[in-house]
Order: sequence, then C-alpha cells, then structure tokens
Amino acid sequence: MGEINLYQYPISPFSEKVRRVLTYKHLKWHPIDCHYEDKTNLLAVTKGAWTRVPVLEWDGEVVYNSADIIRWIDRKVPANRVIPDDARGLIEIIDQWADNTLFMPVLFLTIPDLLEAAGDAKLKANREKLIGMTTAQMRERHPPMKEQLTSYLRMIDDQLAGKDFFLGKSFTMADASLYHPLFFLALNPSNFSMVKDFGNVSRWYERVRDIA
Repeated sequence: MGEINLYQYPISPFSEKVRRVLTYKHLKWHPIDCHYEDKTNLLAVTKGAWTRVPVLEWDGEVVYNSADIIRWIDRKVPANRVIPDDARGLIEIIDQWADNTLFMPVLFLTIPDLLEAAGDAKLKANREKLIGMTTAQMRERHPPMKEQLTSYLRMIDDQLAGKDFFLGKSFTMADASLYHPLFFLALNPSNFSMVKDFGNVSRWYERVRDIA
C-alpha cells in the first residue's frame, strides 16, 4: 500500500492522536520530525497549504489536520473502524470538545515547565507568541485551570465507569481525541498526578497508551 510518512513533533498531542489510530489499525509509518521554525518540509509536502503538524502522506495523497487525517485513514483502511456509522456525530462533538476545551487547561499547566526545561529562548518566545501570553501569565492561571481540569476528569471518569473505552468495548476516535491532551499532560508528572485520583480514567489511559 506504499509508505506512510507522518510529519510530526514527537511530543505533539495532535500527532499522538493520529499515532494512536495508526497503531490500533496496525499500520506502520515513517515519522518525519519537523522543526518549530523551519516549515520547509511542511510547505513542500502540502504545496504551501499548511504549516502545522501532523501531516500524513501516503500513496501520493497528502492530508492534514488530525481529525481529517483520522477520517481519511478510516475510509482508506476500514478494518478496525474507529468511526462507527452510528456514532459519527457524537465522535465529532467529542473531538471538538477535547481539542478546544479539555486541552486548554492542560496547555496552561504543561507548557511553562516544558519551555523552561528546554532552555531555548527562541522556542520560548515562539510558543508565547503563538499562545498569546508569557509563561508567567500562564502560571498565574494555574489554580483555576487545575479546578477546570479536575471537573473535566470527573466527567470523563463517570462516563468510563464499567467500560473499557469511552463509547464501550472498542477503541474509537473518541478515545484518541480524549487521550491526546492527557498524553501531553503526562509530560509534566507533577500535574499528571491529578489523573491518579480518577481510577476509571487512569485505567483507560493506560489501556489506550498500551495499544500495540
């Protein structure tokens, strides 16, 4: 079926969302790590249309945006479906919520320590400009962000009661969507410890992480 190239950042949560689906479908891929400043390879593969990761290239076709990539993969490789027909709309809602709501407190809680540990002033300035505030300003928002994330984890934990995966017995795109913010949160172990207070979420997280 040809080689799959995945343009990514190793710690990108949106790249990880796609990687979980590729793994679940037993598809091997070639990771191409990108640089936050040099967009040459992304501009080349997308013919100038896109400069963010992830981007997937397969059999001469190029798809970008994590949700669009997963939808495309599910059509191209229908085995181990991750978007069942009877849950398509629900999965779309969950994906939008995970990207735009669940991820926000995770971003604020994780980015400051990551940037300071990297010791790269240009990277720090780049990310602060992208987010629209300094790491100090993000830290000031940590208490309400922790409260917000706790409420979201409680909601997810309740939904996972008695289930292996978010929508039941099988892994779906909903699991990949909800997993990727927690994958990013795990880069900050002290904040990730919040997850351990929610047994259903903890077990589900490990289940999704360990898909092989």
